[in-house]
Amino acid sequence: MLFNKLFNHNYQKSNNVSRQFIIVCLILIWSFGFIIDRIWFSLDNTIPPWDPSEYLNGVMLYKEALKNPHFFDSSWWREFWLLSNKIPPLMYIITAPFFLILGASVDKGNLVLSLFSIVLLVSIFYLGRLFFNHKIALFACLLVQLIPALYVYRLEFLLDYPLTVIITFSFTCLSYWYFTKANKLSWYLSLLTGISLGLGIMLKQTFIFFLFFPICFAFISLLLYKKWEKLTQLITSFFIAIFIFFPWYRTNWLLIFTSGKRATIDSAILEGDPPLNTLEAWTFYGKVLPYLLSWHLFIIPLICLIYLVIKFYVQKSIKYKNIGYYLQTNFYQNTVNVKNNKYSLTFLITLWLFIFLIGGYLLSSLNVNKDARYILPLLPVLALILSALIFSYTAIGSSFFKIFTIILAIVLMMLNLFPLGGSLLTEKLSPKMQRFPYTSEKWATEDVIPATINLNPYLRSNIGVLPSTPEINQHNISFYGSIPNFQVFGRQVGVQQKFVLEDVNSLDWFLTKTGEQGSIPESQPATVNLVENNGDFNIVNTWQLPDKSELKLYHRTLPHNEVLSLSTNNSKVKLDEVIIPDKFNILQSIPITYKWSGSLYNLENGIVILNWQSLNSSEKWTHDHGIAMGNLHSANVNTEELKQDFQVIENTAMFVNQNISDGDYILQATYLDKITGETYPISTPNIQVTVNKNTPLINSNQPLDLVSQIRQLAPNLSQGIEGLDPIFSNIGRINQYDPTQDYLKVTEKAMQYRLQSDNNLDYLYTLLLSQVLQQKVVQAIATAKKLVEINPENAFNHGYLSVLYLYDWKGREGEKALQPALKIKPNVIEFQYLKGISGLMQGNLWKVWQVSQDLKKN
Repeated sequence: MLFNKLFNHNYQKSNNVSRQFIIVCLILIWSFGFIIDRIWFSLDNTIPPWDPSEYLNGVMLYKEALKNPHFFDSSWWREFWLLSNKIPPLMYIITAPFFLILGASVDKGNLVLSLFSIVLLVSIFYLGRLFFNHKIALFACLLVQLIPALYVYRLEFLLDYPLTVIITFSFTCLSYWYFTKANKLSWYLSLLTGISLGLGIMLKQTFIFFLFFPICFAFISLLLYKKWEKLTQLITSFFIAIFIFFPWYRTNWLLIFTSGKRATIDSAILEGDPPLNTLEAWTFYGKVLPYLLSWHLFIIPLICLIYLVIKFYVQKSIKYKNIGYYLQTNFYQNTVNVKNNKYSLTFLITLWLFIFLIGGYLLSSLNVNKDARYILPLLPVLALILSALIFSYTAIGSSFFKIFTIILAIVLMMLNLFPLGGSLLTEKLSPKMQRFPYTSEKWATEDVIPATINLNPYLRSNIGVLPSTPEINQHNISFYGSIPNFQVFGRQVGVQQKFVLEDVNSLDWFLTKTGEQGSIPESQPATVNLVENNGDFNIVNTWQLPDKSELKLYHRTLPHNEVLSLSTNNSKVKLDEVIIPDKFNILQSIPITYKWSGSLYNLENGIVILNWQSLNSSEKWTHDHGIAMGNLHSANVNTEELKQDFQVIENTAMFVNQNISDGDYILQATYLDKITGETYPISTPNIQVTVNKNTPLINSNQPLDLVSQIRQLAPNLSQGIEGLDPIFSNIGRINQYDPTQDYLKVTEKAMQYRLQSDNNLDYLYTLLLSQVLQQKVVQAIATAKKLVEINPENAFNHGYLSVLYLYDWKGREGEKALQPALKIKPNVIEFQYLKGISGLMQGNLWKVWQVSQDLKKN
């Protein structure tokens, strides 16, 4: 009964399809896909590979932020948008409630894709109803659930399936608006279109590839035909879209631009994608399209198209003299348009669909980075056309033809998703689309996390992940480590040969694997060799993996931070002991051990302001840092443990300013609460050290803490462009060692505290660098102003202030701040670029042209 009603080819009865029938059909179609997906996930033991794990990590960050939202606090929104500074965060935001309610896991994350499936089915149905009829629309919904590429890619937590859905939804909204006369309804549709456009751009920038040409066509046609009200509606929808996506893009625009080349051009070169000046670049997606659809969904509609063409030419002189009438009655089969003799509309609809499909194909081909899944957004609309072609066949056995198409698609779906045999059929009809659940022994990726926490229950751990395979990589280690309140992180280190030694010396944890290493840099074997053979690490645990290789977890014998429990409670922080050479040379970093004790709460929130003060003069050097270098972690302990006292042992190193004189120095310490700002002096042991430039160097590989490293780098800012090179070449490496970037927050608060009593230029440069790296633009502008005020003779201080204004989209202020720099050093080419950018931001194209001409002369 249901099949008979759906597959009947008599389109003149299509309006008799009841709303209840449609709802039941859509629910059944969605439920079928949902059940298949859930069965697949229940069987699958796969560890999420690189990209899905990275996206899941993004969800975890937004889940944490949405636990305690402050929707009316602008600073909270800024921090909210900064959580994902390269990838638009819509997918993370949508998925976060699932994690909050159901708990975090790979399967829970993929539940959100079932929600997207509902939106896709409803969108494609309404689009089909607009241009075709209910039956063609419902059949297209069936095809959408049965197209191999769509059901395969919705099994992975990637952006491609959600992007497909949001593009289809947006195209449906745009189509309804465009083909609706200007009235109250069209205004509502324009608002919905604007919302869908904004959401699409907040999901992935390639969204615009597929809607660009339809939007341009709509705009130009409305302009030519002087449809002013509709044109106003379209422009209004643009403003609504901008309102939705602008806050995130405004906050992160610089990183988006700078990371764009790596995500597209560099990836394309690395993957060997064909260059744009070759035919292969423009036929790539055409070649993979039959695999994405399956050959039978390609061939059967092709047969129906041939039938449609032959029928037109056979009956042209008898019945179908008007091709518009023929297409409307035999292809689109829209009874409303047939009844109203709207055959001219048929050509507009055909052109509209053609523009969407061809425009999306061309712009996707124009993207140098190619992957079969990037063309997915065209498939739902293509399914609608395939459905119409199949329904255009009205000869003998037409119902059987439709039923055969669906049954064969279902059989292929089962064979593609489950190991039921039938490889001969799948290889012929849907090659490269098999995706079986992994049902063998589970990989030990998840087990690494409890093994790490058991050894360091009160510390946040950062693991250097040296293999990079789909099952073992830094992203999935970070994801599983984020589930217990972000206590364990994974980072890929040993990437550059020149930093291998620093990487090995800076981390307490490493993960190595025998056998297949995956996509690794050339320096990775050297890193593995150092970890396994330099004697600084012990093996904590070993796991046998399903591929017969071995996974090893290493921990440093003398870790940088240790935590010991004490029997006392609620104590203020005190310094129990300092272990340091009695005499040393300042030409090297000085190894030092601090032993702090106090309650876990006070230790975790404590910054220690340390002065090594001369006994004979006002000379000193500093060693400010967070206790345990900011790595204490109390999120998984109970209230009683927060009050309990612990001892923290820090094994680190400090640097001494090169202008420090020989002599004796003592330690002075102050506690700074990084939350409340409370301070109090810390009693210190009776410790005295001697600086002597003739003392032999100490043999030590102990690295500087991260606050000290950034303090060493920051004064280079005074040198301008030349000084930026050592900063940029090191800051990425340093950031790898602190996955939460806590060292930047500590640096900022420590420098702010010191600047209350000492306007030291080095402190100001350190404060500025820490604020810039945190993208705290308002605070960084205030610091740069102070730099300009204290040291106005340095042209680069003015340049930094100008850059910060321009970053904050304040062109006029940026131009004003740049004027002194241009007077002091007019020949610095970077200042000319800033002058041009400030003119562009103010809309002064004449000034931009003048600057470009001046640059050409130079």
